[in-house]
Amino acid sequence: MRRTVLALSASVAIVLSFAIASASSSAAPAPSAHGFTLTGVVAGGVTSAEFGQPLTFVFSEKNTGTTSQTVDLVLESLSHATVASIGCVEPGGAEINPDGQDCEPGFLSHAQTASIVLNTTITGTSGNVAARLCLSNEGTGVVGPCETLTVHLS
Repeated sequence: MRRTVLALSASVAIVLSFAIASASSSAAPAPSAHGFTLTGVVAGGVTSAEFGQPLTFVFSEKNTGTTSQTVDLVLESLSHATVASIGCVEPGGAEINPDGQDCEPGFLSHAQTASIVLNTTITGTSGNVAARLCLSNEGTGVVGPCETLTVHLS
């Protein structure tokens, strides 16, 4: 009986840990002061890569506010990699050229999304490749949210 209770308790603890971890990882991003959220992914779900390999990051902004606004996607830093190319994706899917290393998609209405596709080549041999991007409203000066994505170098 005691072994059954212990086994049942351990099973419940494992299930609860998984449920809490799943809920935490799927939580929606918090909106910023200017009503935009920022999400980022490494293309293909890459978690580990090597020197010389291509690596693509995709960051997307979404207007969660009630008014149409223009908020830029600004590449703040990139470590252990160089930029090979950048594409800016407007609402509706049209790709435009960046302004340097930044994307200025223009005004986004409520619920519209714009993205930056950052294609890089890995230059490091140890540590992590890290890409940091922030949203920036040129009109108000509000910066944020920011997000950093990392990939381990093996």
